[in-house]
Amino acid sequence: MEINTINKTNSIQKLEGEIKRLRHKLEGQDREVKELHHVYMHTIKAFASAIDLKDHYTYDHSINVVKYAVAIAHQMKLMNHEIQDIKHACQLHDLGKIGVPDYILAKHGKLNKEEWEKVKIHTLKGAEILSPLKFLDGIIKLIMSHHERYNGSGYPKGLKGKKIPLGARIMLVADAFDAMTSDRPYRKKLSIKEAIEELKRNSGTQFDPGVVKAFLEVLRVEPGIVGIKGYKKSCFLLQASP
Repeated sequence: MEINTINKTNSIQKLEGEIKRLRHKLEGQDREVKELHHVYMHTIKAFASAIDLKDHYTYDHSINVVKYAVAIAHQMKLMNHEIQDIKHACQLHDLGKIGVPDYILAKHGKLNKEEWEKVKIHTLKGAEILSPLKFLDGIIKLIMSHHERYNGSGYPKGLKGKKIPLGARIMLVADAFDAMTSDRPYRKKLSIKEAIEELKRNSGTQFDPGVVKAFLEVLRVEPGIVGIKGYKKSCFLLQASP
């Protein structure tokens, strides 16, 4: 009986030692994976920033979209990991425009049907570029869906209402507000008051009413957010967010 007890104790100790060794090994691998993820994000975000930089009309666009979307997400009391996904997706949301000809992006005047169809592929192209990085699956879904409209008239899939990921619904409002309050090749910017009226007018059709309500509250509580840069440009270009 005593020998069996000793053998059992020794077996348990060996098992515990093996578990401890494997845990340390996995922790080391986990650190390596996280470091690799960081390198990937760093490279991709620098690349996405270059797309903004080549067009002075959209120089600060992704930075501003991050700023507005994160503020909305906090106002709606989303979980931290959800906010981080939204943040990363906003930084990368126009990555797919690498596949859109420059003459279309910088065109002065209304796009024709063929040109517009080429612009619309940027959500799918961005998702395609990122698809090999499986750890970005949640972010990829937001990027692919950030031009879906609440009434189902958006693209690429025509998703409607709550079938559109909440993060994408938030991104749409942030993206649209910055677009409306920025000069573009085809029009002058709207005033903040005019942009707010557009959000209200399209609430329930283009935009999720709950998201619009949250953003209007952000603007009421923190009106200066429109004139505050969300990130220093150098940080946005060179750093991958945690």
